[in-house]
Amino acid sequence: MISLSPDEVERRFALLGIPNRFMPQEKASLTTNIVDIPGDVIAFPTPSDASGLNILNLRRILGTDPSKQPSFFDHPWYLEAPFGQKDCPPGWHLLHSSVLPDSISQPIHYASSLRSRGLELPSAIEVTLLLFLHYVGTGEQLLQKKHTWCKDQASMNRSVTVGAFGRNGLFISGHPPEFASRGLGICARIIG
Repeated sequence: MISLSPDEVERRFALLGIPNRFMPQEKASLTTNIVDIPGDVIAFPTPSDASGLNILNLRRILGTDPSKQPSFFDHPWYLEAPFGQKDCPPGWHLLHSSVLPDSISQPIHYASSLRSRGLELPSAIEVTLLLFLHYVGTGEQLLQKKHTWCKDQASMNRSVTVGAFGRNGLFISGHPPEFASRGLGICARIIG
């Protein structure tokens, strides 16, 4: 398991050009219990001042130029979508850094089976932050050949997926709930 401290998140936010910062009292109180957390989980906090910590603002800050990573693939379909404007909730986010093997090629309804294991679907902004924070700290692009289902809804009864983070940037897509693919699974979020 990788656990990023508030100071490390702030350092990586600064490298990315993200202005959000933690209050001093937040830094002192932000702790997470890491007992029995699987090794492929990345834990990171986000500050209570999460204004603008959303997909569309990150896209504005980081851009769509694939020669300047991390970036977004230039898909304009979600530019007016409500999920793109939804700020990341403050607090700890514990996400699997790769899709769960049993979730691959499953439609989104498979996520209902995760609750009994203490897991749920992540939000698109959580996955985006996970990928970009990890990249700026290590240079490694996670989910290069996979997408994860997210709990966010897109237009036309589609669910949002995030992934394929590679040389063309991060892809944000939308698929109908019955869609299944060998490249699609779930980077589950630990409930807690």
